[in-house]
Amino acid sequence: MSAAAPFRVLVLCAHNRTRSVIAGALLRSYLDDRFEVETAGFGPEGLPALTQAVELLAERGIDVTALGSRRVDREMVAAADLVLTAEKSQVLAVVAELGGEFDRTFTLPEYAQSAGGGERTRGLAYMTAAVPEVADPTGMSARAWSTAWHDIDGWAAVVATCLQRQVVNGRA
Repeated sequence: MSAAAPFRVLVLCAHNRTRSVIAGALLRSYLDDRFEVETAGFGPEGLPALTQAVELLAERGIDVTALGSRRVDREMVAAADLVLTAEKSQVLAVVAELGGEFDRTFTLPEYAQSAGGGERTRGLAYMTAAVPEVADPTGMSARAWSTAWHDIDGWAAVVATCLQRQVVNGRA
């Protein structure tokens, strides 16, 4: 990464209306201008973020009302230095269907828990491995939304700290 090119993080979830919106917005708030954070999903384009996600982020002073869902494509994946997903199945889709690199694609909690390093299940064993995921609060109770919010916020803070340390040390 040169001084002129930001480190690019792509955050994905199923429809780009809840989990990736929250994680992407929080990562943007934690990272400095050496980073660029984009979000997308595997669903249709142009749909607004869910009301609960908008309200939770607004409480933090983050406005996502103008965002519309985007569908992930090969170009987005190729441009990203790191791809973070909500679910293990999305890691597999990025690698198998969108040409992503396994070593640059993780679930958000997987990356946070490994602090950007450490051993990771590889190959076919990954398909059956217990990989931490971001629970989808869509259609769930206020408690499920609160849990998802706190989990995503904690993981985003850890990821941001890890990424900033790696950029400072020239390892990103």
